[in-house]
Amino acid sequence: MSSSSENKPIEPVFVQAKPYKVDLVPGKNQPFCDGSHRAAGVFKPKKITVDEAKTYFLCGCKYTHNEQGFCDGTHRKEEGIKKYNEFLLKANSKLKDEIAQAQRKQKVANVVAGLSIAFVLVSAAIKYRLYK
Repeated sequence: MSSSSENKPIEPVFVQAKPYKVDLVPGKNQPFCDGSHRAAGVFKPKKITVDEAKTYFLCGCKYTHNEQGFCDGTHRKEEGIKKYNEFLLKANSKLKDEIAQAQRKQKVANVVAGLSIAFVLVSAAIKYRLYK
């Protein structure tokens, strides 16, 4: 029996709340894929074909309903705003975790520095007493 998580469609990761402005030319390969999705093996790049050379706007939020991936304004609608808020909350949570980890590392560094100073002072005091 399959789990419920296997039945859920995998959602794309919200990238930005605005489209990518690009100049496209008919008949030319448009290499926008960076391959970062390849490891997960879930998403495949969309092939974009255009009929005329001009500036186009590709979806930046990854929630467009356009088949080729052009921006349809979803990022400005309730659906896109919700996804953007979720994206910001996750990013904020990640930053808080990184800050907490950096603070823990700094505390350890401060303790080590304090112990090093104490060791130097004790060593100097012992040397001073031995040569007195």
